[in-house]
Amino acid sequence: MKRIVAVLAFMGVVAMGGSGQGWDSNISASLDGFVEKYYKPDILAAFGTFTFEETDIASPFSRWIEENLAIAIAKCGRMRLFNRFAAAAMDPVFRKIYGDYFATNSVDALLSGRYYDEGKRVRVHLELTGLSDGVLIGSEDLYVPVASIPGDIVLGPTKEALAAARNLGGMLSAKNAGDFAVSVSTERGAGAAYRDGEEMVILVTSNKDAWIKAYHIDANGKVRLVFPNRFGGSGTIKAGQAIRIPGPNDPFRFRMTTPYGTEFIKVVASTRPFAFDEEDFAELGSDARGTISRGLAVVGSSEAEEAEALASYVITK
Repeated sequence: MKRIVAVLAFMGVVAMGGSGQGWDSNISASLDGFVEKYYKPDILAAFGTFTFEETDIASPFSRWIEENLAIAIAKCGRMRLFNRFAAAAMDPVFRKIYGDYFATNSVDALLSGRYYDEGKRVRVHLELTGLSDGVLIGSEDLYVPVASIPGDIVLGPTKEALAAARNLGGMLSAKNAGDFAVSVSTERGAGAAYRDGEEMVILVTSNKDAWIKAYHIDANGKVRLVFPNRFGGSGTIKAGQAIRIPGPNDPFRFRMTTPYGTEFIKVVASTRPFAFDEEDFAELGSDARGTISRGLAVVGSSEAEEAEALASYVITK
């Protein structure tokens, strides 16, 4: 029987286009400078995330900067780029998923950063961090003239994206958390940038056995439950376990498509079962906070510990 793969489209709102023009020709030398005090003659680096100022949110500029850095690294003498994102590996709770893979491929470090709007220029603060030990190898500020950035490249997150991040944070009472913690990321890290047509994997982990729900919130605030789901998601997680959504054998994928913009994955967890589950992948409403809050009722609520986590990503053309 032919296996049918369901493709689930995630959506957003910001347009992007253009190629990397006007990139500083000295950046390759600056990147090679990271390696001068490293114990190896060269470094194999993987990309982390590049997010706007202190928001931990990506924008179309995030992907533009990644692609221009890739061009610069191709011209480096001492730094090489591994063609796979590794940001989630830097989070200790997810590192075991990637540890053996990157060790096998001799990946040394993660290149990530934040960027700051300084009027006529953008300051990009780059950090190179060891994958095995999390130690900072080097950092440097690079400057991109605004005039060299294509006009259709949006620099920062929209006001709507920033408001959505605030609205989706802090939904649970801290008094119910204790030492219970849950984490969520995409396979490219929280604050990742995807292009139209690329696929995403969600990673979730917990420090206690728990019941979890993972919601997708699109750029228009529409909410969908993506875990548990009809394709085998049990809705439970073991302490220290990392769940991949979709799993390698699940018959669906999360494929990025229009409209473009910032989207979120919100995970809520409880040490007691949830009272009910919403329909998976169905549009549950556009009041994201209210919709998710309604689904948080648990059995034996007085005994439940609760935890939450939020990750964002941007979809570009």
